[in-house]
Amino acid sequence: MWLVTPAIKADLNKIVEIERECFSSPWSYQAFLQELKHNYSYLWVAKDVRFEIVGFICFWLIYEEAHILNIAVKKAFRGKGIGSLLIKKMISFVKKRGAKWIRLEVRVTNKGAISFYEKLGFERVIVRPRYYFDTGEDALVMELEL
Repeated sequence: MWLVTPAIKADLNKIVEIERECFSSPWSYQAFLQELKHNYSYLWVAKDVRFEIVGFICFWLIYEEAHILNIAVKKAFRGKGIGSLLIKKMISFVKKRGAKWIRLEVRVTNKGAISFYEKLGFERVIVRPRYYFDTGEDALVMELEL
């Protein structure tokens, strides 16, 4: 059983820890802190039965578009449906607020993430050349029409 709740400032250290575990170019504490300040930005955490944060999602909702900026699950908790739960809760939330589609970017080499998003109904839209500043890697834009 997983609980999904809005993140608060006290959660940021744990979020950053997960971020560093999962990404080669992780977001900073300050980047997550800024997301808590925007009225169009949502940062949610997934917690286990002991209320330990095991994953998170960060997304924007602007008019009819939702955009997933960041999602991660601790390696030890992957394959348990936490990422899917975070996205499904996000989909329900943004639909109720009038979103017509959800978009995201993913590294073209991240086959696992691409497969994960496709299983949730996202489709490949376009490739953005040299999108990632750290490696110059291309990004695949994916979209889910609601």
